[in-house]
Amino acid sequence: MTTKLFFLYGLIIIGIWGCTNNIKPSIIENPEIAYNLPIKGATYEINTDSVIEKGIVFPYQLYHQKTNQFVNTIKFRFKLNDSHHSYYYKIYYQNEQYKYNNDTSISSENFYGSWQDTIGFKKITSTTVLDSFIINGNPRNEKKYFGSSFKNFYISNANIDTMIHNILINQEWKKSVEEKAKQNKHSLKEQLMLDAIWVLKDMRNKGNVNHRWKRNPRMGRYSAMLVVCTEEALNNIPYYIQRIDKTNENGEFVNPYTYFLHTQNKNIDGIYLYLDSSVCQLKLTINPGKGIYIDNYKMSNFTSTKIMEDTLCGTYSKLFNEALFEQYFSNENKNFELNTIPVLSDWTTDDYSVSKYEQNKEKYQDKSKRIHSYIRNTACPCQNIKDTKHAIEIWNPSSQAVHTATKLNIGVNSRIGFTYGKITAKVKFMPLLNKHHVWNGITNAVWLITQDYSEWNNRRYSHSGYTPKGYPHGEKIHTTPYTEIDFEIVKANPLWPYEYYKNKNLYERSNNYNGKQDDSIVVALTNWDLAAKDPKEFTAGIQYTKHGHKTYEAMRWDETYQALTIRSASTNNELFNNDYYYYQIEWNPTEIIWRIGPSKDNLREIGYMSENNTSIPNNQMLMIINQEFHLAEWWPVPVYEQDFIPFLKNKNLGKIYEITIE
Repeated sequence: MTTKLFFLYGLIIIGIWGCTNNIKPSIIENPEIAYNLPIKGATYEINTDSVIEKGIVFPYQLYHQKTNQFVNTIKFRFKLNDSHHSYYYKIYYQNEQYKYNNDTSISSENFYGSWQDTIGFKKITSTTVLDSFIINGNPRNEKKYFGSSFKNFYISNANIDTMIHNILINQEWKKSVEEKAKQNKHSLKEQLMLDAIWVLKDMRNKGNVNHRWKRNPRMGRYSAMLVVCTEEALNNIPYYIQRIDKTNENGEFVNPYTYFLHTQNKNIDGIYLYLDSSVCQLKLTINPGKGIYIDNYKMSNFTSTKIMEDTLCGTYSKLFNEALFEQYFSNENKNFELNTIPVLSDWTTDDYSVSKYEQNKEKYQDKSKRIHSYIRNTACPCQNIKDTKHAIEIWNPSSQAVHTATKLNIGVNSRIGFTYGKITAKVKFMPLLNKHHVWNGITNAVWLITQDYSEWNNRRYSHSGYTPKGYPHGEKIHTTPYTEIDFEIVKANPLWPYEYYKNKNLYERSNNYNGKQDDSIVVALTNWDLAAKDPKEFTAGIQYTKHGHKTYEAMRWDETYQALTIRSASTNNELFNNDYYYYQIEWNPTEIIWRIGPSKDNLREIGYMSENNTSIPNNQMLMIINQEFHLAEWWPVPVYEQDFIPFLKNKNLGKIYEITIE
């Protein structure tokens, strides 16, 4: 098989033909792909008007200024010179920015597609061919991403009441719920609601509607490949290449780019390939202004919840259909007991010094003198978050009196799922330290979390196995939907506990670190790989990874520990004494890069991990931005202890301006 490459009208054109074939590359003239886009190869913003229901679609009401019309498809055209033979054609597209090499078997994970109805090749019936395609979710129409109609997704109180009624009239079902309530130490009312909600949410994944949002298009650069072939050649192209929704004899999808460009021993004559390496670049911006949806059934105390709703924050269906943010509720673990000193302090004005911290630590050594509680979520959604249209505001509330004081986690998450990308959050967090460098007990966090715990969102099969999240000594499982990539910003020692160091200088520096006298904070960077040992350099303890001119020190506490973490030293002043700051996670199929900086064009790299030492997630995720209270023992060796940090008397306000995925 002979291959020839040449350039024509900005397109990389590849002509492939057999040595004995009389058909010449000039059979097709002036192929143009994406000729109706305003600027070919340019970056286009995703329209988010219907993105919750329909997922990411491009183009979707893209305005073309030259023609004063809306562009709804990417068009292509070509002219056929040979009218004496039968020819067939097909268009494919692929995300080029976040992919595996096309010459690898794992390239089937790449985001590629064709016509939306996944039909095979079309016959050429005229000299000039005009056609189009769109880039949208689940392009292979995989059944695992199907489910019920979106109109059934919204769960109202009436839906719950009906489901509870169905449980109660089914004696066997009712009995099982009663037994479950006893086991879980819930009231029957609570357990009925929990079961009703679980059933209603599970029903979402049952049906024949294509949930394209479950496998959204990746952002970044897209190519397009036009394949033209003779009828004889078409008969030799496997059915699973002609139709991308079909699998091979092993039940596997095969990437058409791999088949046509890289597969060996496929000597098929009469095939012509036209590859446009840069049709467009896609970018998604998640902005305030469309509201914050409250799924209060994600709360542990939802049965007694009051909601301070307004037009841009609440539980009603309009926000369910349109809001791009949702209030995030942390897992309330009552086993992580807080025994906080009975002291209130305003971090913005009070003169709470290191000496006062030490005095109170000594004064309240007896736990019985402290306030016994645990780290909580708000009991009143919408009370501590607000969509101002310019920013999403989140705040840990002020405490007015010791006997009512609490430490509440507050945050939001995005509602549009994505896989891979350069994900950047523009955020204004409040300082963690006061003027005396005393910590306020809060961890400012920007992180990615799995979008859904259903099977459709499982991560890649692990041959060595994952350990279930939260059960590091549990039985290994080969697949799981759990994924998490973190920025966690906290007052802690930038070095690991001294006993882990063999280097004498690092041992002494860690052992002698105090931290109470300076402005230093730690930006902790973590990938939760659930201790999968597939990476060839998987190891426990401190490990060193080079990237460019930098060397990073990462820690896995032991072989069962479920995450790999890098601690990067920074200062409270650098990150928080600005109008805003940028936090970026560049998530690729084979690596993760963390960056921070005062502007998008002035980011510095502070962390790097690769598939060599950690399992990189490949499922769909959301972004969470929150201000949460962490126990000091989570960050050994602690500088300050959470129990001896006062309750906040000030409103600890953070602002989220935008999230971009590129």
